[in-house]
Amino acid sequence: MLNLKHNDIMMSELDRINLIVSEFLILAKPQAVHFQKKDVRYIVSDVISLLDSQAHLLGIVFSLQVTEEPTLVYAEENQLKQVFINLLKNSMEAMSKGGIITIHLFLEGESVKISIRDQGTGIPAEMLSKLGEPFFTSKETGTGLGLMVSQRIIQSHKGTLDIESTEGEGTTALVQLPIAKSE
Repeated sequence: MLNLKHNDIMMSELDRINLIVSEFLILAKPQAVHFQKKDVRYIVSDVISLLDSQAHLLGIVFSLQVTEEPTLVYAEENQLKQVFINLLKNSMEAMSKGGIITIHLFLEGESVKISIRDQGTGIPAEMLSKLGEPFFTSKETGTGLGLMVSQRIIQSHKGTLDIESTEGEGTTALVQLPIAKSE
């Protein structure tokens, strides 16, 4: 006799396995990456539009502060979108009571900087150093691979990704990408 409850459990576990495998594939196989000059302002705006209604349902508001100047970098657009989706979803998941996620995008020296600050639960100091390790996660359904994939993508864009957090006060993710020089 087929138990439907078991069926549901198997299907959700298969979805989870699929997610893990697809994240591993991103890490393992060298992507055929076509870097093009892109304006990070539009990439971030697209991601915010994508996540806006989900944030609204959770009582979360995105506050976007963006420089007027073009923020051109050499990028694989979909990979950068994946990074910003990962970082914003992490912030949203840390804010069960709602609140504001502040995204600040600006130029500094030879870099485009994107800071994402949430008002979530924050990350305990002892966990902060382990972030980005495979399978290290504080979420019940997390794989710990999202941040690892994001780190790898930002490194391939010759940039940096830093996470700062104070427990009980929230977390800030800072992405720095080199400006695309004009030929």
